[in-house]
Amino acid sequence: MKSSLSLTRKLLAACAVTMAASAAHADITVFTDRAAFLNAVSGSATDTFDDLAMVETGSPLSRLAGAYTYQVSAGPGDGGFYPSGSGGDIWLSGTMSSDVITFNAFSSGVFGFGGNFFGTDSFGAFMPDRTIVLSAVSGADSETFTLSNASQDAFVAFLSDRPLTSVYFQNMEDDGTVYWAAANNVVMAVPEPATWSMLLGGLGVAALARRRSLTSKQAKTVA
Repeated sequence: MKSSLSLTRKLLAACAVTMAASAAHADITVFTDRAAFLNAVSGSATDTFDDLAMVETGSPLSRLAGAYTYQVSAGPGDGGFYPSGSGGDIWLSGTMSSDVITFNAFSSGVFGFGGNFFGTDSFGAFMPDRTIVLSAVSGADSETFTLSNASQDAFVAFLSDRPLTSVYFQNMEDDGTVYWAAANNVVMAVPEPATWSMLLGGLGVAALARRRSLTSKQAKTVA
């Protein structure tokens, strides 16, 4: 009996270590196609920024995309925002070209984030073929993507198997050209049910092993 219980405990310990290791590591996937990204999630909502006035605005901003809340800030100095756009289509950029724009404080359950990212000039007008560097963070893990020759419709999204902590982006003035990094139509997303199923499945294996251990112990005690 001691040998059997010892083996069961070792198996449970191994399962716990494996699950802890899996839980501690986030797998972040990059998408550059909006349709593919939306097909990979079970629910999403978009913040268009079209409610913002084209005047200098303080940082941070508390925003809402459907039922999902988040915060966006510009820095690292006393940066703020200067929304700009074309007609009624408003996009968001910092007041300084060197600003890093950070999205964080997401609602619980937000595993995906994306949007249109591109460069603008000092007047806020779209500037073609600029480079935007984006990074997503989930716990201790991160993923960076460099978007080159960005068009106004260029789309980048990150989808993690764990909740996102933050997403940030900035310009890359590698050729000496001054420009501002801008975002438009940002999307918050929750994962496909399969993601939850895998997590619950892992927890179920541990629970089943525990039940089997107790059943085995009770049977041997009765015997």
